[in-house]
Amino acid sequence: MQFLKHDADLIRLLGDCDVAVLQARSNEDLLIVIDRLKAFKGGLQFDHAQCWVLLLLAIVSAIPALAGLVLMWFATACLGFASLYIWMSRSVALDELPKNIARKCSFLSNGLRDPGGTADERLSWLNEEFDDYDRGNDSRRIEASARGVYQGRRHQLSFVFHHLHYVNAHNKTKSDGESEKVYEHFDRFSLVVDFPWVTGVTVRSDLPSKKSTRPKVFETTSDEFNRVFSFAGDSELDCAKFATPTTLAFLLGLHRRLKKVNLEFSSQGHLCLSFDDAEVMAYKDPGTLEDLASFYANIECGLELPNLFPVLALVHELAELHDNNFDLPLKVADEM
Repeated sequence: MQFLKHDADLIRLLGDCDVAVLQARSNEDLLIVIDRLKAFKGGLQFDHAQCWVLLLLAIVSAIPALAGLVLMWFATACLGFASLYIWMSRSVALDELPKNIARKCSFLSNGLRDPGGTADERLSWLNEEFDDYDRGNDSRRIEASARGVYQGRRHQLSFVFHHLHYVNAHNKTKSDGESEKVYEHFDRFSLVVDFPWVTGVTVRSDLPSKKSTRPKVFETTSDEFNRVFSFAGDSELDCAKFATPTTLAFLLGLHRRLKKVNLEFSSQGHLCLSFDDAEVMAYKDPGTLEDLASFYANIECGLELPNLFPVLALVHELAELHDNNFDLPLKVADEM
């Protein structure tokens, strides 16, 4: 029906734009998406005609339900739930699109690219190489990933950023003695960096899981470091070589800079630097679709990531502490 057409067209437009944002290779591609939104007739707001129709049917079905027809209560509940679900899902879709555009713009504006593979494939690769991603006993997923290169004074570091969302589930006993399942949602962020100078060592201020078996903790000469971090490695020799006084002081400073920071150096020559600090990838809010002209102008200018590269500079500083001045600068494996 004609009065439902606007919402159907808007749903189709938002879906097409989401796909275009995922496939965007430049800020110009994102501006084309915003131009499509500008050109949409009828405004970027849902009429919610379908929701109102379902709600009206729910009210109508409630009349015989009040007369004693039990099955009509079921119909009323289903229609009411469908109306609410459609209303909320469409509102979320309208809110998520500008966030997706802004996040993609922040990546493209800073030379970051899609690392390749699906989110599930990337998570599988990470789980195989690092223990740090062993979180979320109910679910875990990658929200966003981006590959980039940091050029330091001495080394060129290839890195991949990951934003992960985890869900823990546990049973909680209520006051009446019955138990209910409670879900705890949390996010975590990580930089996986090419780092061939250290292998087989983990330094954690936040333990990722409650495994029954854990590596033997190595005690350093710094009591403060031992209180803050759980330090382990493939061998005591690896730990002793890594735990120089300068490195211990550096890691304590890193702990003050990043929330719940962990460092895991894999046998494959990569460092997983993980943390809870979302500000590392923070960018200026470009606005919403309610003011498309301003939103367009902000995306056109690009969005900086002012906190990312200082963290990468710290990773480079750690590399300088352990490259022994003999290793050649690290070459980037993937051409941008």
